[in-house]
Amino acid sequence: MISLLVILLIILNLSIFLTFDKFAKIINVYDTPDKKLKLHKKKTPILGGLILVINYFIIFLFQIFYSNFFLSFEKRLLEVQDFFSIILLVISFFLIGFYDDKKNLSPNKKIIISIFVIFLSLFISQNLQIDKISLSFYDHKIFFNKFSFIFTVFSILLFVNSLNFYDGINGQSCFFFLIIFIFLFLKDMNIFYLLTIILIFFILTLNLRNKLFLGDSGIFLLSIIASISLIFEHNINKNILYADEIFFLLLFPGLDLVRLTVIRITKNKNPFYGDRNHIHHLLTKKFSISNSNLILLIYAITPIILFNVLNLNFYSSFLIFLFMYFVLVLIISSHDKKYNLN
Repeated sequence: MISLLVILLIILNLSIFLTFDKFAKIINVYDTPDKKLKLHKKKTPILGGLILVINYFIIFLFQIFYSNFFLSFEKRLLEVQDFFSIILLVISFFLIGFYDDKKNLSPNKKIIISIFVIFLSLFISQNLQIDKISLSFYDHKIFFNKFSFIFTVFSILLFVNSLNFYDGINGQSCFFFLIIFIFLFLKDMNIFYLLTIILIFFILTLNLRNKLFLGDSGIFLLSIIASISLIFEHNINKNILYADEIFFLLLFPGLDLVRLTVIRITKNKNPFYGDRNHIHHLLTKKFSISNSNLILLIYAITPIILFNVLNLNFYSSFLIFLFMYFVLVLIISSHDKKYNLN
């Protein structure tokens, strides 16, 4: 059955690739340059999310008809309510992103709708709740008890928005999602993660050729799937022993989210509205896009190397990377006397 699925996905994506221009005109969702935050040279189709969701639709159909196939996260079959809860999250977050790509949904409305969807999904399936975590520097599990519901909502929301904040230049988000799903695949040799890695490579190829953008639809879709996967691998499958590993996986975009939020609040700006102070904006003022992506990639994997490969403890890994991060920010912003908030 896996062979049949792979053949179907190859045919689908080859068809999209060969008829891409016609496909883009039919969907008619473009990102147009505005010379402020959007500095690309021509209007570009925002099709990454739609291509991904079509592929995932086929994968989910296989899950329905061949229930022992993929999303097992292999060591347990998802119960019916788990599956529907995941489907609700995936479809809803894709639609939120897709509507934002097409109509520009306000940040406040995105947050409110996202919270509602997460609440509803957790109500359907309590197995998605983060009820406890294990930390490398603490001998006992931390149980959230009655606060697990709120903690899960906050964690998913923070995860999705930090990755949305992190997006900015061609390849940036795709490279980071590759890191996440390669990390997951190494933890659990699951065919679903492997298929996702291949799909992201396909989107990345088109993105680097300026054929499409991943868009909010793609970022929201991959972010919610990644967050669900990380919850299952830590809380249920136990393939991720310590929550620290997830912390370091997301440390780079997380730090930039904190930095941006502090800057905007101190300047009486809405923290959810965009500006040109993101780490990628600062980098592209001094380096080419390809060199900027290389620096971003190195910084994204450094916390994982420090903690998982070099086996440094939590505090050493965190302090070393924190120092590296602020050195980078100081270097690339040194030619600006102040942050640009226009």
